[in-house]
Amino acid sequence: MKLTIKKLFAVLILSGLGITASFAQAYEKGNNLLNVGIGLGGGFGTPIGLSFEHGFSDKISGGAYVAYASKDQNLGFGSYKYTYILTAARASYHFDLDVENLDTYIGAILGYNIASAKWSGAGAGPAASAGGIIYGGHVGARYYVSEKIGVFAEAGYGLGSLNAGVAFKF
Repeated sequence: MKLTIKKLFAVLILSGLGITASFAQAYEKGNNLLNVGIGLGGGFGTPIGLSFEHGFSDKISGGAYVAYASKDQNLGFGSYKYTYILTAARASYHFDLDVENLDTYIGAILGYNIASAKWSGAGAGPAASAGGIIYGGHVGARYYVSEKIGVFAEAGYGLGSLNAGVAFKF
């Protein structure tokens, strides 16, 4: 009898763990999605990016993207410090691949890019700044390791050709 109660208790505990390990649909209308990550590639140093989107429907989300990167170029007799700031609106279309905890999407951005170069070293080197309208696309995926926290990876336009990091859903 004592062994049977222990077995029953163990089955109930394991069943409960199975229920809590199963998360809600990875993306749905009303979700707020936040990605915090770093970029790779693109030649701008190591960019840090942040994107936020709100789920307007079961397939469409929209929001904002901001990224910052800086890079030093030492020339031996002085150096340039390049700074890049990108701000954009973004929208994504979400696919349901019927894989638990996986959110796959494709999207577009439209925004403004600010770039500057500052000289430090011998003599008066030129400083420059520029900016302009930017547009591009992205394809990505989020995989949730819990109901609210996951990891993401995106390829496409940004300060890095590939962006990866932590995803939050609230």
